[in-house]
Amino acid sequence: MKTFALFLIMLLSLVLESTLFRLPGLTIYAPNLVIIAVVMAGLLRSPSLALVFGLCIGFIQDMNFGTFLGETAFSYGLIGYLTGLVRSVFIRESIILGVLMTGIGVEIYYWVTYLLDDLLGEGVIRVQVMIKLSTDATISSMICMVVLYFIYHRLFARKRVFSYSDESINV
Repeated sequence: MKTFALFLIMLLSLVLESTLFRLPGLTIYAPNLVIIAVVMAGLLRSPSLALVFGLCIGFIQDMNFGTFLGETAFSYGLIGYLTGLVRSVFIRESIILGVLMTGIGVEIYYWVTYLLDDLLGEGVIRVQVMIKLSTDATISSMICMVVLYFIYHRLFARKRVFSYSDESINV
């Protein structure tokens, strides 16, 4: 049930990004909520689930708004899987890891889509503009992650059950 709710949160994030955050004046400071949700799926669930969710949300976004089918899906899937792998190395999720992986994820997203657009002949943005866009989006997404981390953690974290063995009682 929580897994399905997490996917619905990702869909809601996609709707907010494509409607509310496209208003003039908000576009520059709009955080990438979908990447935040994919990062939290990688931190709180598993790399494979984050990969699948990233691919699904990315394909939905590519079908509706993308120039090429698959570039956003590849970026989101890569971000989710890498976040899950980094989480498995650090054993436990934390807000610092979440903020760091959100920043890295936004940079990965912008640079992968930029390079794929450039490779396929649709690249019309200069590198200097790309650096400015990716930096602004990274900072706003990292700030938003600080706020949203506790909400995601409370809603979707798995409860850890600790039990003592019978041998420890007899000591």
